[in-house]
Amino acid sequence: MKDTLSEITNRIVDEIAPDKIILFGSRGKDGGTQDSDYDICILKSGVENRRVLEKRIYRRLFGVGAAVDVIIETPEKFKELKDKWFLVHSEIAKFGRVVYER
Repeated sequence: MKDTLSEITNRIVDEIAPDKIILFGSRGKDGGTQDSDYDICILKSGVENRRVLEKRIYRRLFGVGAAVDVIIETPEKFKELKDKWFLVHSEIAKFGRVVYER
């Protein structure tokens, strides 16, 4: 898992230079299983079009050898949403593990 997570992190950092990358979901909580996907929250200031960034990231992650789901937010928007218990952002804030921070 560590090598794959490092590869995912490095590719994201090289592609968009995020402020922070947070691993969440089963891999963030307890490491998950070999078949678990990688749930990644990317915080990046100044994002105007998340879909464009998502496409770039998914293209860059092609061939990484694991399933990856990505959420992109600005730090300001994440701060606004993290206390809303009905959104995934609250799970990320409570249980996520920071794997990269600029």
